[in-house]
Amino acid sequence: MTTIIKALAPAILLGLIFLSIPFLPEGGQNLPASMTEALPLGLELEGWRAERRQESERERSLLAKDTRFSKADYYRLRRVYWEKQAPPVHVSLVFSGSDLNNSIHRPERCLPSQGHINLQSSVHQLTLRDGRQLTLTRLGSTLPNDELPDKKLSFIHYYVFVGHGRLTHNHIIRTWQDIKDRMFRGQVQSWAYFQAGTYWSPHLNLTEKEADTTLQQLITQLLPEIIKWEEIEG
Repeated sequence: MTTIIKALAPAILLGLIFLSIPFLPEGGQNLPASMTEALPLGLELEGWRAERRQESERERSLLAKDTRFSKADYYRLRRVYWEKQAPPVHVSLVFSGSDLNNSIHRPERCLPSQGHINLQSSVHQLTLRDGRQLTLTRLGSTLPNDELPDKKLSFIHYYVFVGHGRLTHNHIIRTWQDIKDRMFRGQVQSWAYFQAGTYWSPHLNLTEKEADTTLQQLITQLLPEIIKWEEIEG
């Protein structure tokens, strides 16, 4: 019996967390996420060219009306013309509104609705350009091609949540922290959600290692520029 209780404890805790959400107070002190509101575009980030990307109507319909977005596609600049062109990296910043029920979602929930299958999750620690260590969640997924089964795309995604003075790669920890802040501090966190992803496929002559290297290169350069570290470490 003790073994069963221990095994069910995480599920029971998770259930209690989400059952409490409808009863949380809506008012309180609003705290902005410790992240810049917009991604660097053009050639602002050294070694990369970025183009703004508009969020889709579907994304807007899934989240609360006061959710804010900043999206861009990043292309690594080739140092010599014969260097192999890396695939673009799709980056999203999503800023939650005041409604926790319809706030930001994790990719494990959103990607399947976009056709992705075979999601595999792991935790990775990256060393950023400035030497800081940051833990992110890494997801692998597949986007099938029904018409051309041998030309399916495989994807890699990294994500992390940024609150006011807080960082976490875990959606449950983020939700629990939000609940505690509302109940015991009278504070409403405006969490930001950072996601970066790219693809690979043998038929494109792209390997998983090449895609992952490109993705990590961008993340380690970009996050020191957009996270307000003085608030996180202060």
